[in-house]
Amino acid sequence: MRTFAPYIGLPFVEHGRARGGVDCWGLVRLILHEQFGLDVPSYTESYTTTQEGAEIAALIVRESVGWPEVLLAAAQPGDVLILRIMGQPWHCGMVIESPYFLHADRTMGTVRDRWDSLLWSRRILGVHRHPELAQVTGCY
Repeated sequence: MRTFAPYIGLPFVEHGRARGGVDCWGLVRLILHEQFGLDVPSYTESYTTTQEGAEIAALIVRESVGWPEVLLAAAQPGDVLILRIMGQPWHCGMVIESPYFLHADRTMGTVRDRWDSLLWSRRILGVHRHPELAQVTGCY
């Protein structure tokens, strides 16, 4: 049985990839590894800081291209929400159960949020499923 509660409250750390601290991709990477047994690239060398919107946007677009997109209504634990910040795909989070996701917030650390909230509902650019999870579920 998967549990996501231990990830809530992890501190935000630039380039963080472990329980000691994560950024948004670091959180997704950590959960995919620990809860689903999947390894994805770290990409720590691909951006200087999470404040660099163009670098982050290019990275998110590059990674999500190979991941099947799923409908928000079909989102399952392990799917990745791609979120727009300042008009760019600058943030990501992990679906834990409808309509909740986890993401790394610079000031609060990792938090559970609703994707249907006023803050996030208009920022969703897509939901993507790791190719290996898509094969298991058969859902594209």
